[in-house]
Amino acid sequence: MSNIATIHPRDPHAPRLDERVRRTRRRLTEALIELSADRPLEAITVRELTGRAGVGYATFFRHYGSIEALLRGSVDDMHRDMMALLPPLTGDAPARAGAIVFEHAAQHPGMYRLLLKADRSLGLTTKIMEVSATSLLEIFESRPDARIPANVAADHFIASFLHLIEWWLDHDRPYPPERMGQIYQELILGPVEATALRRRPT
Repeated sequence: MSNIATIHPRDPHAPRLDERVRRTRRRLTEALIELSADRPLEAITVRELTGRAGVGYATFFRHYGSIEALLRGSVDDMHRDMMALLPPLTGDAPARAGAIVFEHAAQHPGMYRLLLKADRSLGLTTKIMEVSATSLLEIFESRPDARIPANVAADHFIASFLHLIEWWLDHDRPYPPERMGQIYQELILGPVEATALRRRPT
């Protein structure tokens, strides 16, 4: 969610400033994707990063204390995207909603690989896991005949979906997004609904 209205509710310049911050983050993240293609994240310096991105060294530190902080900002962006997609992923056309996620991953494979790779050493998707699982349980509740605890099922749902995206990218996208949306529905959503969760009544 944008913080423009919260911080500058009447400032006509706030949207432009917010967009400038977003553009800077995109440029830095794209540069980080390029640099991390042939070396570990730990070997990349802020000066290398800002030089590749065409962003001032001091500008970087006005927004981020470290490269890890930049990555956490990117994780926040991904989290917002997932929160927007979560209701469709569990709605009336989940296979199509799943296909949209895989289409997005196909358009931004470097970003997804970077964040999933960084998580192994930095734990960056822990927030996505925790908050997304909590949000999922605002949509679903435990089935009366549930064989799996709801919190376990919610964690499994989010972790499995992220892993499925990672597998698809690591294997050079062997199936089209539409097929991956069907696989998501049949492999993840369907079993979770059958064993643990049902949609809350509206």
